[in-house]
Amino acid sequence: MKKLVLITLMLIGFAAFDLQAQNSKVETVRMILEDPDPDAVKDIRECKKLIDAAAEHSKTSNSPKMWVYRGAVYFEIARKDDELSKENPDAIKIAAESLFKCKETDKDGDWKEQCDFYMLNVANVMFNAAVVQYQKNNYDKALEYYNVILKILPYDTKGDLKTINITENLLYQYSYYASMAKGDNELTKSYINKLIEVKFNDPKIYSALAKVYLDEKDTSNALVALDKGRKLFPNDADLMNMELDIYLKQGKTDVLIKKLSDAIESDEYNTIYYFARASTYEKMDKPELAEKDYEKAIEIDPKYYDAFFNLGVLYVNKAKPLIEKLQKTFVKAEQQKIEKQIKDVYLKALTYFEKCYEIGLPDENKKEKFELYESMQRLYKNVDNKEKEDEFKKLSDEL
Repeated sequence: MKKLVLITLMLIGFAAFDLQAQNSKVETVRMILEDPDPDAVKDIRECKKLIDAAAEHSKTSNSPKMWVYRGAVYFEIARKDDELSKENPDAIKIAAESLFKCKETDKDGDWKEQCDFYMLNVANVMFNAAVVQYQKNNYDKALEYYNVILKILPYDTKGDLKTINITENLLYQYSYYASMAKGDNELTKSYINKLIEVKFNDPKIYSALAKVYLDEKDTSNALVALDKGRKLFPNDADLMNMELDIYLKQGKTDVLIKKLSDAIESDEYNTIYYFARASTYEKMDKPELAEKDYEKAIEIDPKYYDAFFNLGVLYVNKAKPLIEKLQKTFVKAEQQKIEKQIKDVYLKALTYFEKCYEIGLPDENKKEKFELYESMQRLYKNVDNKEKEDEFKKLSDEL
């Protein structure tokens, strides 16, 4: 009987010693990480070895203290660019999982403050890692990280992550970028619809949703998405142009013109509506009506670059039938008459392009600037203005 009692006491003693040993590992990690000496060298590799052993041991595998410091160790690994971080590419994910485990096991909330501190730091590092993964075209990994951060957000009760622009809306936005980039239409739609539900203030989500539907050959839902977007952002050019393009491809020019005319009637000083209707008339080969609407747009906005440029192009195009007529004419007097008409059309086109040059491109787009300079150089050549031709050739060459 005494022998049995002795064996039992020995087993209890060994279990207590084993527990103490595992707790000692966790405490050692804590002391290394929280050493107040700024010059202290922290052996994170040793910390990893100790905390991994504690995580695998039954005596400490359910300890919130162990989990919070495991999260801390892997956070330290993830935030540095060294050999240890390269050996542990999933360190930031392990850090997050460990902290979630701390929350799960910390029934009394003893480690809440410590856990929340590391949670927010992990979210910051993970967000930056997700952006890097996206830039490397590792879209699945980026999405995985964004989803983990979404799980962390509820623990940010003070809104600290918002101060560094890590918000639910931004995560949904970046997630739909990644989903769209990887070609997952269903996932893209799910994230965009989340943004629509929270009334995210960006017209691009509606054009992106329409693009997904068009990719799926679902024109009907594409138009529904664009219609929703245009009701919220009536002046957005991208939404309008997508809608116009769909109606044009469908041959529904009557529907298109009516929608634009109704829009003009309700907002007669909206230049975008006049510009869109003018563009539509051009595609319908009705240049006179197009010119009238472009002129109305620049009457409202005397610095409307695109309207001036399109008027210039419209007049250049007016010369084409005259050139064809000239090529079929062999009477000298008739040729001179047509040549004069062509020159007059070009001079009129130049008045619009000169206005564009005076206004300047709103976004300093080099490609569009080159297109303008090249057009003006060619027109000046056609109207025999050598000085101006050389001036714009030089400008083109400098670009």
